[in-house]
Amino acid sequence: MKSKTTVLAVILLAIAATVGCGSNGHVILPPNGGNYSNASLKGSYVYQVHGFDTTGNPYRQIGVFTADGNGNITGGTDDSSANASGIQVSGTYTVGKDGTGFIAINTSLGALNWAITLTSTAQVQLIEADNFANARGTAEFQPPSAIAATLNGTYVFRLHQEASAQNGGSQTPAAEVGSLTIFGNSASGSMDENVAGTFSSATNISATFNAPAGLGRGTGTLVNSSTNFTTNFVYYIVDTNRFVMLVTNFGAVGSGSAELQSGNVGAGLSGNYAFGSRGDDGSFFAGIAAVGQFSASSGVISGTEDISQDGNIFNSVAISSCYTASGNGRVVVTSASGGACTGTITQVFWMVSPGRAFFVDAGTSTVEDGTADLQTASNFGLSTFAQQYSMAMDGIDATPELLSRVGVLQFDGKGNVKLNEVANASSSGIGTNNPGIMAGTYTVGSNGRIVTTFGGGSLDLVMYPVSASQVYALQTDAGTTTSGQVLLQQ
Repeated sequence: MKSKTTVLAVILLAIAATVGCGSNGHVILPPNGGNYSNASLKGSYVYQVHGFDTTGNPYRQIGVFTADGNGNITGGTDDSSANASGIQVSGTYTVGKDGTGFIAINTSLGALNWAITLTSTAQVQLIEADNFANARGTAEFQPPSAIAATLNGTYVFRLHQEASAQNGGSQTPAAEVGSLTIFGNSASGSMDENVAGTFSSATNISATFNAPAGLGRGTGTLVNSSTNFTTNFVYYIVDTNRFVMLVTNFGAVGSGSAELQSGNVGAGLSGNYAFGSRGDDGSFFAGIAAVGQFSASSGVISGTEDISQDGNIFNSVAISSCYTASGNGRVVVTSASGGACTGTITQVFWMVSPGRAFFVDAGTSTVEDGTADLQTASNFGLSTFAQQYSMAMDGIDATPELLSRVGVLQFDGKGNVKLNEVANASSSGIGTNNPGIMAGTYTVGSNGRIVTTFGGGSLDLVMYPVSASQVYALQTDAGTTTSGQVLLQQ
């Protein structure tokens, strides 16, 4: 993967030049447990994908595809950082018994192949399976009612841009987290933003949302009142509670999502949370990722996180912070020194609900954002994890090369686990490849921290569970910065 100092090429040209290379190395995983089939994927699904071509240029992609339950993609539209004109899509797909399979789809980036694993009939984890790009994403079921829906209420959003719109699509990264109250076609709110290590706090914003057309696709604008800069975007409605966005300013590369705010968010953080975050630093796009767990109570945060930055692994790093909450769900986190709170802002959380929040870091050397979820259990053990899970991860491996993986994990509840995946390593030049079933072991700490070792140490993961069905994961082998999610199959 190229460092950020590489001149960002025009993304459309970079990808189009390699589309003709084809996609080799497609491997269907051996059968595991499950009752999935092509019929499991039926209806419309809103997807979002973040990734890089093999020259290191980032791209983002959102859209919707319609599956007929018989292996055909019969319609949909696609927008990307190369072409945001709502290109019509079509294609084919296969789903095996264990929920793994492939989607071949024509998009604004050309013909693409995705390796997939179903978490349920309503959710898909995916990676790019071609030899000219590397990416990870999700697809979520869009009920028919969403196609004609309009947005109404307060939504908490999270955007990440590898190439910031406000800097003319330069390689300046940006992360924005905030809330928008939408009434009709207009909206107003506030956001916190980190642009290349410069943090702006509680900036007023306004927005427009043009009425969605077919399949819940619409366009809009987001205006920063401090700078008067306008970010243009395309959005797709997943349902009345969620929508996804793609930044469409010329040269910009960024996307994100928004969720309807609910519950008593004015109380801020309270309880035990697991989280995952990732971002860019001065060396690499996607150069930093972290997972962890913290407890928040009476203005004090304490916990543990595992961090990977540019391939350097920092295990079990202590978290010690202070926080204050506002009635709109904004939580300001400040550093703590010697048990005393300081005035230095380190993070800002925006509560989606009392059990979920988006956050942005205020670091000067990294641009990082993430999601935190309230843990639904106070005691985790080996027996908590005794079923089959879908897994998807992506990032940088040791060469450095781009690396993504998707597949299934099988925990036995007794400390043994099996991994069956397809992986896409950019240096291989063949697209996805199945390395074979890997056997491993796992332990579970008192805070839920799961340490998993495969192949006698050839692959090491650390995970923090939200519950028995949702886990944030990080690869902890030196030279890697690879993270993702593990989700219980249903």
